Amino acid sequence: MTTEVVSYAVEEAERLWLGRTPEAWGDVVRIVPEEARDAASMVAAAGLDWQVEQHPVEAVIEREYQSLRVPVPRHVANVRSDTRAVLGVVGDGYEPLQNAAAFVFCDAITDSGRAHWIGAGSTRGGARVHALMRLDREIRIGGEEGEDVLPLLCFRNGHDGGLAVTVSVVPFRLACLNGMLLPIEGAQRTWKARHTANVEAKLADARRTLGIAWRYYDELERLGERLIRERIDGREFERFLARLVPLPDPVPDEGGRAVRNVERVREAIRTAYRAAPDLEHVRGTRWGALQAVTAYVDHVQPTRQRAGRTAAEARFERQTEPQPLKDRALALLTEGGEER
Repeated sequence: MTTEVVSYAVEEAERLWLGRTPEAWGDVVRIVPEEARDAASMVAAAGLDWQVEQHPVEAVIEREYQSLRVPVPRHVANVRSDTRAVLGVVGDGYEPLQNAAAFVFCDAITDSGRAHWIGAGSTRGGARVHALMRLDREIRIGGEEGEDVLPLLCFRNGHDGGLAVTVSVVPFRLACLNGMLLPIEGAQRTWKARHTANVEAKLADARRTLGIAWRYYDELERLGERLIRERIDGREFERFLARLVPLPDPVPDEGGRAVRNVERVREAIRTAYRAAPDLEHVRGTRWGALQAVTAYVDHVQPTRQRAGRTAAEARFERQTEPQPLKDRALALLTEGGEER
């Protein structure tokens, strides 16, 4: 008896990410049509064609019979032009980088025919904006059916003074839509873009971006091919799990809650590893063990509630930003390198 492994097509992945299911990203990312080839068209299609304005900041001091409005020196508020929401308070020397300008160097990437836009959006009410681009290359780990990887790039910019234009690779395993933004030796996963008005410098940054991304995905293919060949038996998987999520030191009067939490995490990863249909053909390999951890982090791990962050925003951040448990899993599974 064999289990059929079904990988999502890119279009199916987009519907799942951008749809209205409980697991979707929702309005955090809007689909960008294929005809949106340049940054300006992408920004307009995603509803990011608003401006960041700067306004003076005042402190309101309440007195017994009156309120005093006192100017705050050396600071301004970054305000979104359409909603009038305050995105952040910054020093008066801060110059906002408008959305279209933040991504304009990417025009050289799309013009090269080696990548195209698929979606864009914002979080924190617009304080952070992002755009997703798909590299036009095919990746299949170890040549195995069901191990296709979607190679994305994510471009981010902040309007709250806390983030310059940042680029990161965002690989997804299409069989389960697990994010695999993993730390790989000899390859960058996140880097800063160099904003400039100079045309030649923009072209150079586009070439640099493509070069870094291509190298990362080359190394991911090599790493995945190695891990999918390396076997791991049941006892070794349990040792891996124990090191990945170690038991805490006992705490008096704590009632064993921390230990129970550890056991719950271990059991969730164990269940994914043993029962997930998309791992049937890679179960018993280090690649399969890694995917069990990524599945737990992306789809099961509880999300901490934060003020001003929706559940969809939390899911997007978790799947497109580095995650400590994924990083630790890879470190443990590659420990010893080629010596095994």
